[in-house]
Amino acid sequence: MFLDDLKYAAVEKCGLKPDRPILVGVSGGTDSLALMFGLEILGFHLKIAHLDHSLRTASREDADYIENLAVSRGLAFVRKRVDVGMAAEAQGQSIEEAARHVRYKFLFEEARKIGAQAVAVGHHADDQVETVLMHFLRGSALPGLTGMAYKNIIPLWDSSIPLVRPLLGIWRIEIEAFLEELGVEARIDHTNQDVNYFRNKLRHELIPELENYNPQIRELIWRMSDVLREEDRFLDEQSQTAWNDCLVKQNQDRIILDLAGLTRLPTALQRRLLRFTVSLLRPDLRDVGYDAIERGLAFANDPKQNGEIDFVARLNLAKIEDTLVIKTWGSDLPDWDLPLLRRADSVLTLNLQRAAPLRHGWSLQARLITEIKPGDLEKASTLDSNEAWLDFDLLEMPLMVRGRQPGDRWQPLGMPGHTQKLKDFFINEKIPEHVRDLWPLVYSGDEIAWVAGLRPSEAFKITSNTQKILHLKLVRKIAQ
Repeated sequence: MFLDDLKYAAVEKCGLKPDRPILVGVSGGTDSLALMFGLEILGFHLKIAHLDHSLRTASREDADYIENLAVSRGLAFVRKRVDVGMAAEAQGQSIEEAARHVRYKFLFEEARKIGAQAVAVGHHADDQVETVLMHFLRGSALPGLTGMAYKNIIPLWDSSIPLVRPLLGIWRIEIEAFLEELGVEARIDHTNQDVNYFRNKLRHELIPELENYNPQIRELIWRMSDVLREEDRFLDEQSQTAWNDCLVKQNQDRIILDLAGLTRLPTALQRRLLRFTVSLLRPDLRDVGYDAIERGLAFANDPKQNGEIDFVARLNLAKIEDTLVIKTWGSDLPDWDLPLLRRADSVLTLNLQRAAPLRHGWSLQARLITEIKPGDLEKASTLDSNEAWLDFDLLEMPLMVRGRQPGDRWQPLGMPGHTQKLKDFFINEKIPEHVRDLWPLVYSGDEIAWVAGLRPSEAFKITSNTQKILHLKLVRKIAQ
């Protein structure tokens, strides 16, 4: 019965094939030993891996015991010893979290070395029940209540090798009976009895108490997680469609979503998309709290809230124009490859011999037009926004290119006899606040002659009296 159930789960649920290597993580406990022997009897190609956590005096003996068992069956074996206590202290993690981190890091490193089709671990049905209860008590959303999956890719460890759990539908009592039939003794880890660990407290205290209310509580919780997993998978498909519709741009430090598209979605999908963004930017974060997600939703949906707020796990949320930006603390807000100054305090010289270099391969160039043609006056009003024609004789050369200064005023083209605060002009042009200090301004003396890419000054426009034209142009050279 055990071997039939294991074979079905390994092939149908986990997608394992007998002719490709599988790295099996074996601790020496009942579940991992049963997994090792069961897969070996079924004819799968295995390599056994054991991580000694250095948490018990007998841990080295456990590693020796597992190695001897593996070698006696003709199985390849690898082991490693890590001081998990020291690792936990160095990373500021709990012992449980640090142990999990170093264990999976080791397993997937070894899996890559042998080209494994999967990393297999011994989580079983009782573990699933405990996991679901742990998530429930922590206030998990739906994905947490689905528990563990038979097969899933965890990008933190590897982008293509899956983690598989062939024992997930098999109860501990069946696993113990299988090992007893084989006459194999499992190693006993006495820390599994320590109720100071949350999972152990659930196993030894809470679940037995719940069984007083319903003797079938384990089976009910397992079935519930199985049903919820199917429903969660359906919502994942809906979320993926919504994600594709909302995603504007993505890199390892920043994700930009279409704000209107996001806020039109049902709240359930909005929550899932926010959680998904966190999982992409913080793949090692296991829990995202309810309060953080609700704070993010409130910020996204409130038209009166703008700017930037702290979100969760050293991530910020920001609204920029019609987008919602989720970014790491150390990364810049997006500038959409605009032709901006490299630094807010940059001061550049612009003349006929020297272009002014800007960000993203942009430069500001100048050339002199000495031959005025009929129709040039009308042509000036139809130029692309990245170009401007100015009356050369009215300019003080060389021109300077710098960022805005406090109190800057200027006279935009079309406002004869009037000046305007530069700040108000930027607001009217809907220039995001975080790039205004970097916006290149072309100065003639102390006067703004051109707000590059937006509008020239009324004071330097060409007229019927213009003899020479200074042609300014933003040019981008794309790196090959």
